[in-house]
Parts: sequence; C-alpha cells; structure tokens
Amino acid sequence: MSITPQDPIEAYENRRHLDLQFLLAHLRDQRPDGGGTQSVEQPARHEPDQAGPSIEIYDADRLARRLGHGDGFVGDPTENGGDEDTAQARQVKLWNRMQSDERGPWRKLVIPDEAMIARLAGLDVICPQFREVTAWIVRAAGLSFATGTPLRLDPAAVVGPPGIGKTFYAGKLAGALGVPSEVMAMNLMTDRGAAFSGLAPIWRASSPGKVAKLLIEGSHACPLIVIDEIEKASPINPSETPENVLHSLLERENAARFVDEFVDLPIRADHIFWLATANSLDPLPASIVDRLIVFQVEQKAAEMLVIQKSIFHEANLRVGQCFAEPGMALFEATARHNPRTLSRLWDIAMGFACEQGRRHLVADDVRKAEQVLLAGKEGVRRPIGFIRSMSKGKEGRE
Repeated sequence: MSITPQDPIEAYENRRHLDLQFLLAHLRDQRPDGGGTQSVEQPARHEPDQAGPSIEIYDADRLARRLGHGDGFVGDPTENGGDEDTAQARQVKLWNRMQSDERGPWRKLVIPDEAMIARLAGLDVICPQFREVTAWIVRAAGLSFATGTPLRLDPAAVVGPPGIGKTFYAGKLAGALGVPSEVMAMNLMTDRGAAFSGLAPIWRASSPGKVAKLLIEGSHACPLIVIDEIEKASPINPSETPENVLHSLLERENAARFVDEFVDLPIRADHIFWLATANSLDPLPASIVDRLIVFQVEQKAAEMLVIQKSIFHEANLRVGQCFAEPGMALFEATARHNPRTLSRLWDIAMGFACEQGRRHLVADDVRKAEQVLLAGKEGVRRPIGFIRSMSKGKEGRE
C-alpha cells in the first residue's frame, strides 16, 4: 500500500530529518574518541578557564611592553591637549582594557557538536535556495566534529539577484554557528577600508576597525563577518579602495598577522568566518574573487512555498505567534514577491487584519499591504501579486 505525503513541506522535513540522523550516525563512527569532543591542548600560561579550544589573538607580552614604554611608545599623551595626543590617549586606554581583561588574549574557537550540525542542516528548511551553501558548511562542520578539530571555513561569496534573502541567510547562519556577527555594507565605504582596518591615532576621529573590535571585545576568535554587496564600494579616491585591505584579510596566512591601524598590534584574524553577498562579481578584481568560494544562488519556483511559509512564521513570531497560518491560496497569490518584499508584506498585512479585529489573514489584507508597498512606485516597476490580478479583472470588465 502506498502512502501519499500529507504535505510537500512535511515530506521534505521528514526526508531532511532522516538524512540528518544518517549523517550524524556516520560522523560518530569516525570520531577518534568514540563520540566525545577532543580538546585542543593550549600552553599552560594564561590558559582561559573555559570549555573548548581557544587561541591567543594577540601577544600579551608585546602589549605589556607597549604599556611599559618599551616598544615604540614614548611619553604620556594625556599630558598634552592636542587632537593627536587625545587620540593616542584613547589608544592607551584600549591597551589598558586589553591588559586588564580577565580573559587575557584568549578567544574561543568552534568545534561543532550534534546540536550545531542539526541547526546548520535546519537552514535548508527556512532558506532552501541556499542549499548548496549550507551543504558546504555542514560538510565542514562534519569534518570538525569527526576529527575533534576547530571548524574552518574559507571566505565565501553568495551571488544572486537582489531581494533573494542573502543577508537574511547570513543572519540565520550566525545564529546556527553560535558566534558573534557583524554586517558591513560595502556601499557605505568611501575610504580605503578604515571600517575593516581602523584609523591610526594621528587622526582626530581615529578608532579601531570592526575586525579588531569583534576580536578584542567578543568571545570568539571566529566571528562571522558579512560583507554586504561586496562589489559596490564607492571610494572617493579610486586608488585607495576597501578591497586593498581585503587582500590581506581574506588570505589566511596574511590574516594571521593582521595589524589594525589604531590597535597597532598584530592580531590573529585568520579564523574569522567571512561571507560576502553580491548581485554580481564582475566589478571585483580577479585577485579578490580568487580568494572566495563562490556560490551562485537562484530562486526556484519549487522552493518558493517553503520560503514563503518560513518568512510568514518569522513575521508571526515577532508578534507573539498571534496569527493563524494562511491557506494555500494566499501563499500562491504572493508567490511573485521576492523574500525581501515578503518580509515587509506580512507585517503590513497583519496590521490590516488586526485593524479589523481578526487574527487570521484574508486576501484583502494582502491586497492592501501590496498597495502600501507599491505606493508611488507605479512608474518604477509593474504591479505584482494581487494588484496584477485586480488590474486584469478591471480591464476585462471594461
């Protein structure tokens, strides 16, 4: 007797669960210790009191020499009042915070466990269009789990049309990995990349870059840094672009000796997880593309229902899961929208439903939400979804 799946989503989830259980069982059999996580031995000096492996992200002795005026720093900048001296005072203050940090220079690395691998594999449910990216990460996590060694991910780029959910996926990935994350918008960078590399204290507005801040202030040596729209840098001086500093940061050997201009100490940035998003890699130098594992992502019609339901449930979670899941007709009617539009549409539609005293959505809620989203944009793009079907109906009646 054959059994027909009740729902394509349910059938997909059941198959994914079985695949995950098979993968975990297979990985357990390969572990050198029979299942326990191996710790990576660290030197006894200043070893942190924390579970799991860790590394020193900077040289504590060199930092101490700096503060002792024995390694290139002379005088006390707080004695003077110039802008440069004020900036140097901030630099010394940062060094003092680093030295007094009870963790010392140690920051955690990640060795995945079964729960993390399950979270990573679960990204297929909410972001099926990124299946190839997720599979690559799950394989790397499986290798780390099976060998008891820290997770390593080479810099990667996800390339696809606008609104497909690239930044949304990156946020979910950071949550699954359990590491701090930062999104850096390349289109906002007009200089040579101070957001990455910091600004030397000779400048009044100097400060550490995001890379150093994440490593010094954060808990991990392997945060996730998302470079949003990596191809859209707009430097004032074409000869000084943010891509210059990326040549070092995206190359593991160079990143192990990364020097932030403000911190002015070598920092280990070679364990950072880098994920770039792009609509196209054509504007980028070949030397940058060569440093990236590139994934081309396309929106497939067969995956759209899964994505739509996932985005609806995200919106519903934000309002305390007060709304019932819409029927199939509403999902079919909104299938033309990309994930970026859908993430806004459901919130607006819920507002219209609430205004009418309902906790379920109807076609009119979605129609009004589309009108709000498209207000004033008629000359920019064609109507989609319910609005398109309404227009056709009116033309027929006329």
